[in-house]
Amino acid sequence: MDFSQEELIETVERLVAGMMERAGVTAAPVDALALAERHLGIPVEWVEPAEEDDSGRRRARPRAAGSGIALTENMSAEQRQRAAADGIARLLLPDVCRKLNVPLGSESKQFATHVRALVAARVLIPSRLLRAALRDCKYDVPALHAVFRTTSMEAVAARLLDLDTPCVIGIVDDDVVASRRSNFMPVNRKLEAAERECVEQVTALDLPHRARVGEWTAWGWPVPGRPFRRILLRAVRDDV
Repeated sequence: MDFSQEELIETVERLVAGMMERAGVTAAPVDALALAERHLGIPVEWVEPAEEDDSGRRRARPRAAGSGIALTENMSAEQRQRAAADGIARLLLPDVCRKLNVPLGSESKQFATHVRALVAARVLIPSRLLRAALRDCKYDVPALHAVFRTTSMEAVAARLLDLDTPCVIGIVDDDVVASRRSNFMPVNRKLEAAERECVEQVTALDLPHRARVGEWTAWGWPVPGRPFRRILLRAVRDDV
């Protein structure tokens, strides 16, 4: 495709920002379900939750007809918001394709999935509102999550990678590094010493911790409400 990742993100940013402005969204948290149903006219349908078959496998959950949003009674509020954001992303996908001169219907499934993820993230955490929240919350993920409370702590942390400030975001589940990503350098799942100290202290005390070891400063936060111990990490290199 004849465009860069930067051009794709810029296109998504403009389209989402314009949609938010027309809908009158000026403050967080963003209610994606209300935005989809009341302002964009996306139909919302309640469907039966997926069931397990005789082998114990879960059957595919029924989807709403057309471009609607399918919700089930057993979804959490956060899951419903995520489903609504994805419904909005599906609505905006053709506009993204047109702006980038991608013939409708020719886009690959991988491209469509990538675009939808970019859009959905910015619906629940709009870039303008995120930058405004940083003035008060800095890079404290739980504080930012209190502002953008219709989405998850993990989603808030991931959006920090879209900013210009260099950082590494990690997720540790029961002492296993589930993911570790950076917006300024290649990284793997091996934690720096400052990150390891945060994991140890958060695990021991179930409280946030900040550590500075060597060239790195890291912050760790426990993620509540998970069926396992999950710790979020944000790390920066002091010489960057």
